[in-house]
Amino acid sequence: MKVIQGGNQLSLIRDTEEVLKFLEFVGKKSILDEHAIHCRLTACHNLFSVVEEEEDHLEYILKNLDLFINRFRNKSKSVNEATLKVYKSRVKSSLEDYKAWSNDPFAWERKLNEKKAATQVQRRTKKATKPIKPAEPVVPESEIQLPEEQMAPEVKVLSQPSRRISFPVRSDFNVEVVIPEGGLTLKELSRLGMFLYPYCSDIEMVSSIWSNLTH
Repeated sequence: MKVIQGGNQLSLIRDTEEVLKFLEFVGKKSILDEHAIHCRLTACHNLFSVVEEEEDHLEYILKNLDLFINRFRNKSKSVNEATLKVYKSRVKSSLEDYKAWSNDPFAWERKLNEKKAATQVQRRTKKATKPIKPAEPVVPESEIQLPEEQMAPEVKVLSQPSRRISFPVRSDFNVEVVIPEGGLTLKELSRLGMFLYPYCSDIEMVSSIWSNLTH
């Protein structure tokens, strides 16, 4: 056995066993997230199960990950392609991290922390620069255009020829009405009276025509 310089991890005979011990070590030291370590260990245990003893070398495994993925696919028919893709990525990251850690544990950990800090800064910057959807302008009610069928009868614009007449109902007030160019029929005049009826402030039953409106 040999001692890796800068760390307190013993090098074992098989590289795959060293990688597993490395993951357990950085997990106990909280260098990597506990959940991430669990996921990596699961992927490594599964993929390393198809590595033969003579193939158990770090560089060889890194260069032939697709070969081992295919073996594991044939061995475990129930594992889908998406899971195999994730396993490959996690095993590759574990092997590369182990290789960098073996060369210089402290430099590897510093680089890892710098990467985490840069990612956090990038996320905060992206969140701060996220475009804000401008608020829709508030349109005064007086400028809102209603469909013609929703306009009040008294302000509805007529397309046929018409004329405007004014009637002095009081000494200080005139009522203006827009009527067809040819005038109103008796039936239309009656309908107009019924339309204006609700606006009367007092009712005098001087005619049978108006008295019928109250029944």
